[in-house]
Amino acid sequence: MKKFLVVLCLCCVLASYGFGSGFSLKLSGGLSYLMGGDYNDIIQGRTDDYRSEPTLSVSSDLKKLTLGWNAGAEAIMLFTDSLGVGLGIGYISASNESTMSGTLLGVIAMADTYRPTISAVPITLNFHYFLPIGPTMNVHFFAGPGLYFGSVKFENEVSISLFATDTTISMKPESSTAFGFQGGLGLEIGLSSNIFLALDVQGRVASFSELKGPWTATGTLLGVPVSFSGTGTLWYRETPNSGTYYANWDISTTQPTGIGNRNVHAASFSLSGVSAQLGFRIAL
Repeated sequence: MKKFLVVLCLCCVLASYGFGSGFSLKLSGGLSYLMGGDYNDIIQGRTDDYRSEPTLSVSSDLKKLTLGWNAGAEAIMLFTDSLGVGLGIGYISASNESTMSGTLLGVIAMADTYRPTISAVPITLNFHYFLPIGPTMNVHFFAGPGLYFGSVKFENEVSISLFATDTTISMKPESSTAFGFQGGLGLEIGLSSNIFLALDVQGRVASFSELKGPWTATGTLLGVPVSFSGTGTLWYRETPNSGTYYANWDISTTQPTGIGNRNVHAASFSLSGVSAQLGFRIAL
């Protein structure tokens, strides 16, 4: 974190001396739609697997991790009235809770609950182009690379009434870093000589993988309190059921090698997606 702060301060100093035409500060926030990566494939796989089981009747589906929030601030230095470069910092977060509930053999109540959380602080370097389309309006294009510092939390709770079982597996991997890209376009409307209302649509490509860290398993198993812990990697795997392969997950120190497993690799949580943002750009 200290290295990151030093790099950020150095970039700001270089920016303040390296450009000459103008300076703007942009503040924005909005709603993001996320692709989710392997995590969403796992959720779809668990849902499809449950629904394919003839001995199980389910009344709800698991939900993918798709919606989140984002906010950011960017300092933009202009070479000309139309061209510039911006250094930004932001915050992205997404979480949800969903439960697949039903009955096994018509009498045994069961529930499978997932609680994922993902957050990230992106440091972005964007190149900007402003195209005037009227006295007080601009079309705005931007794109560039980003460095994403993030954290993930994964939690799965399984409850089966007949066997007096209710266990929760929780994993909080170590912080992750990912290199990505972002870009988009927007419309700016002048509210005064130096304040613009900004409406942007942004696309983003970034993903966290190789998620390693501590995990715990707590609860009751056959009515007996249990508590286990360890460290490992979150894995994606596809396992067969009645001849059909479904996405699943595992936590272990080594790659799972169970019979029938295929496409086994370290699972990813993806930030890739699209966001709609509302904000202000202030020319200083």
